[in-house]
Amino acid sequence: MNKTIEKSLQNLHGNQLFDQITNLLFEHLSPKHCFIGCFDDSQNYANTLSYRDAGKLKDNFTYSLLGTPCQEVKTTSLSCCYPSDVIALFPQDVALQELDAEAYLGVPVFAQSCEPVGIIVCLFEEHYEHSEESKAWCDELSYFLGMELKYSALLSKQEKLQWELEEGQRVAKVGSWHWDLTSRAITWSQEVYRIYGIEDTSVVPSLELLSEFIHPEDREWVISTLNSSIESESISYNLVHRVQLADGSIKYLRKRADVTRDRNGKPLLMRGTVHDVTDVYQISAKLTKTSHKLNTTFNSVEEGIWEYDLVTGEFFTSPKFWSILDREKPQNGRDFSEWLDCIHSEDRIEGLNFFQRFIQQNFTSVFQFEFRLSEEHYPQFDDGNERWLKLKGSVIAKDAKGCPIRIAGIQRDITNTVEARRQLSRAQVVFDNTSECILITDKANKIISVNRAFEQTTGYREKELLGLTPNVLSSGLHDKEYYQSLWYSLNTSGHWKGEVWNKRKNGEIYPEEISINVIRDSNDEVINYVAVFRDISHWKKAEEQLTFFAYYDPLTGLVNRRSFIHRVEQLINSVHKNSHVFSLLFIDMDDFKSINDLYGHDFGDRVLTHIADRLKKLFHEKDNICRYGGDEFCILLPNIAASDAKERAQDIVTAISKPLYIEGIEINTTVSIGISAFPDSGLTHHALLKNADYAMYNMKGQGRNGFCEYDGELQSEYIQKLKLRDRLKKAIAEEALTVHYQPIVNAQTGEINKLEALVRWHDDVEGDISPVAFIPIAEKYGLIKQVGAFVLHQACRDLKKLHDAGHTRLSISVNRSVKEFINSSDELQVWEVIEQYGLPDKSIIVEITESTASQESSDIQSLLGYFKQRDIQVALDDFGTGYSSLSAVVELRPDIIKIDRGFIKELGSSQDSLTLVSLIIDLSHKLGIKVVAEGVETKAQLDILRELKCKYVQGFYFSKPVPLDTFMAQLKTR
Repeated sequence: MNKTIEKSLQNLHGNQLFDQITNLLFEHLSPKHCFIGCFDDSQNYANTLSYRDAGKLKDNFTYSLLGTPCQEVKTTSLSCCYPSDVIALFPQDVALQELDAEAYLGVPVFAQSCEPVGIIVCLFEEHYEHSEESKAWCDELSYFLGMELKYSALLSKQEKLQWELEEGQRVAKVGSWHWDLTSRAITWSQEVYRIYGIEDTSVVPSLELLSEFIHPEDREWVISTLNSSIESESISYNLVHRVQLADGSIKYLRKRADVTRDRNGKPLLMRGTVHDVTDVYQISAKLTKTSHKLNTTFNSVEEGIWEYDLVTGEFFTSPKFWSILDREKPQNGRDFSEWLDCIHSEDRIEGLNFFQRFIQQNFTSVFQFEFRLSEEHYPQFDDGNERWLKLKGSVIAKDAKGCPIRIAGIQRDITNTVEARRQLSRAQVVFDNTSECILITDKANKIISVNRAFEQTTGYREKELLGLTPNVLSSGLHDKEYYQSLWYSLNTSGHWKGEVWNKRKNGEIYPEEISINVIRDSNDEVINYVAVFRDISHWKKAEEQLTFFAYYDPLTGLVNRRSFIHRVEQLINSVHKNSHVFSLLFIDMDDFKSINDLYGHDFGDRVLTHIADRLKKLFHEKDNICRYGGDEFCILLPNIAASDAKERAQDIVTAISKPLYIEGIEINTTVSIGISAFPDSGLTHHALLKNADYAMYNMKGQGRNGFCEYDGELQSEYIQKLKLRDRLKKAIAEEALTVHYQPIVNAQTGEINKLEALVRWHDDVEGDISPVAFIPIAEKYGLIKQVGAFVLHQACRDLKKLHDAGHTRLSISVNRSVKEFINSSDELQVWEVIEQYGLPDKSIIVEITESTASQESSDIQSLLGYFKQRDIQVALDDFGTGYSSLSAVVELRPDIIKIDRGFIKELGSSQDSLTLVSLIIDLSHKLGIKVVAEGVETKAQLDILRELKCKYVQGFYFSKPVPLDTFMAQLKTR
């Protein structure tokens, strides 16, 4: 059992409990929206019991289950989690769209049945993974909620029944009352207050108060009859009298009561009803006293009176007899046949035999039989409901031979009695078949009964335990004071609940969750003790597992992030007092993704387990080693400064770099480690971990497989890059980038027939930012595809303008990054963009760097081959700067080679550069490849290139990169 949940929900019920549960959901899982839904009777809608938006309580609402993930949870009775893109999975769910949900979590809630009665729902704005720990936590929360819904349903049913009783009394104008003859205390229902016109319901009922209301002319005989019915069993309290209310009005009340007595006949209790029959008496006021007495006799009794002549077959009945049957008294003398028609067809024969038995068997004592009303004449009872009556009679006259000739008796409605018997039978079935163990003792604590579940759990049979005390189950683990406290609670409050370790018949000791109640009779004397318990062994095991999962990583056995942060916070509080220092190591596996991609995640988990084992061998205090998440680890080094922490970091780098052998596969791994120290690197756990993370990423930028200590400059540089990234992202979204063009000139004729498109960015904060600064940022943070797409589209638009202006021989070269060729299936391809603007394929030249060509070579060769099929030219940029320039030319067979500006710059001063450029030009001519010399800035460089027969040149000597309008103006002047 999750103690945190149990403590948070302790003593809460109803809306308070529902609101606390959604609060726990928000704190534990951090959803944007979370609510508890209760399915309605139609099972097609859910009504929310508590709803939070960003942790704030909002108004409850009702929603349809059709086409929602909640319907799947209800149908399957299982938890459902959709980590991302849930709107696409359930397009009919309008609520998911309105709430802009990315991920969904639904947990079913059960009460008693195996079908869910409600649901816990969490909606997330971002991707969400439902861990086993969170699943177990949610299941615990669902259990508590199910118990509350069960309790709420029972409470609602009780309130409904109470309301129906009071409403029935109000409509019928019948109040009930209860008089304890021992304590003389009187209680009555709300209807009694209304009958007597008492508006203040706090008035305490008393015999004196009732006497004051009785009409002065009736008071003496009413009080006398009341006392006589108490003193003698032969006198009943069943009468009608007048009362005079405070406003002077007169009412007629019909009162009847029964007296409960002990075995010696001593009266203990009097229960009765008060019926306002004023309306009846006003209608019948004109009747004679004789008629009044006769009418009172027949109608005041609860039973119907009958008499049957066994000789003539005549059947005499009172009006009440037919009132019980909900029928009018027949006027044609066919009472007997009409009565038989009212009996259920299956019971009718017994009804006839009832009267014959008096003759055939010469019965002289009371005889009776029970029957149901006919479904033919009472169609309201054909849906499984039944109404039961009892006919009771005895012989009242015999002939000269002693044979019965007349019988008489009563008929009464016993539906409630039959239902009570059935409920008692069902209660016995529940007792025998419930999964809870039940033990009942007498007032001396001797066992008198146990149920089947008790026998199965303890191994004892009931006959083995009868007459023994529950001490036979004692494990011996609890001391005397424990049991003294238990009995003190039973004697003072009548109840005790807790956990007990008991012993089975086979000697096995096990834990129980047990509740013991004291049962008392009407005299408040103890008559029984009832214990209800369950074996919670599996709960204890689950609790141990939950405790482990709460503090440790299940894969590696290392402490988890939450536990680690708690330890860091404790150490911070400790060193603050003692002026000590400590360090943190933040460890990240280098290129761990490639291991998962190559061998699978299960294999990757085994690698992480081996890494954790190596860390455990390096550090004795295992709880200072944490699996922080994924392929990240953290290590806490108490009393170690940053300088000493570097030595420990080097030990880790050395240990991890040694090969791993798993399933015969050699795995070589490295790590990057960031170091932060208290107090120099931060005063909180958040600052220390964040700054160690900065240092770790700086190490990755330096080449990985090493460690780096945090300092303030690292953070400043990192933050500046993030700010630049954010501004670049904004510039892309707002189309604030521009494209400039630098002409590529025919070295011999000076004619311009090619342009290179170059992206430019004027930032509102730093002004013009060089592509050398922002292009690496774009590549690192996944923005390069958006930048490349912008340049390609803008270049195509501008080239279309040039062609429309008559410059149809011009083509534009566009630079492409290697990342734009990877996973680009969801985007428009280069040729599709060209077609979109109505340009010929050969008008766009795709420039790739030599380093790009050497990466992912098989994929790029395939794509570039397709470019050639489409007549899209390919240029190899920065030629001569790579590791395998000649092999790149042979493998890729580009249409154009662009000699890197570094060689052109040194043409006049370096014989090596001159020789290399000459060789590149000669080789290209022989291979049929065009050559462009980049970075031409002087006439001397141009003259040398002309001598070397380089056909195309590009550089500041001709023009800097300029906007399209400026370039078009230059064309007009040439």
